[in-house]
Amino acid sequence: MALDLKYRVKNALYRWTPGGFGHYRKLRELRDGGYEHARDKHPVREKHHGGGGWREPGGDSLRYRDYANYDEYLTHQVQKLDEMIKMRGGFSNLEIAAYRLKFHQRFSRLPPDLSRSARIVCLGARQGTEVEVLRDLGYNNAYGVDLNPGPANALVRVGDFMKLEETDGSIDMVYCNAIDHAFDLNAFFAEHARVLQPDGYALYDIAVQNGGAFESAEWDSEETVFMIMLRHFRRVVRVESEPAWKWVLLKGPRLASA
Repeated sequence: MALDLKYRVKNALYRWTPGGFGHYRKLRELRDGGYEHARDKHPVREKHHGGGGWREPGGDSLRYRDYANYDEYLTHQVQKLDEMIKMRGGFSNLEIAAYRLKFHQRFSRLPPDLSRSARIVCLGARQGTEVEVLRDLGYNNAYGVDLNPGPANALVRVGDFMKLEETDGSIDMVYCNAIDHAFDLNAFFAEHARVLQPDGYALYDIAVQNGGAFESAEWDSEETVFMIMLRHFRRVVRVESEPAWKWVLLKGPRLASA
């Protein structure tokens, strides 16, 4: 009850505090009124935007960005938060409140055998809203990794979810809602399976619709992504659908991936 009250009080602060609350308030101060996207955007954005920079679809209904190399992929992905901060200072109050509600719905239903002391890493966590909600719910060893966590981010460290620094079998749960930002989906899930403990969990949100300015992979059906997941995890614990997302909870890396 105390944990839920903490979550709710912070929701109100994030939703209604003029100019933002906490870390997000600091990001608002970094908005650049002189920034003009058409003029000032990074050169990589000339190639990669919502409708441009894509390869032709493969035989498995997957389509990837036509990156010249991995460095170009990294450069492109870093631009998302940089642009967001310069143009509008990060997420709005309403967006943050909506994300917190979504994350609470996910994390309040985690399996009972995942202890509050579990080591949980949120992948592609950006500014760390999901990490904060996990901590609000008592998972105090949760943290995030992102290519670009922004300045002075206490919740998210610099890291690449395609090439994690965590050692084999060291993590109790991974969570990610940025699957469509993966450079290669098969390698993406294999890397997450590698860092999980034998009975660890992987929780993923799969976007039903994709293909925006920074996504690096897209698919005709989320079932395509689900089938790739099954190559790397032993058991499906839960699958639920929403209008914009399908979320999947899996348990245990397959030995071939561990």
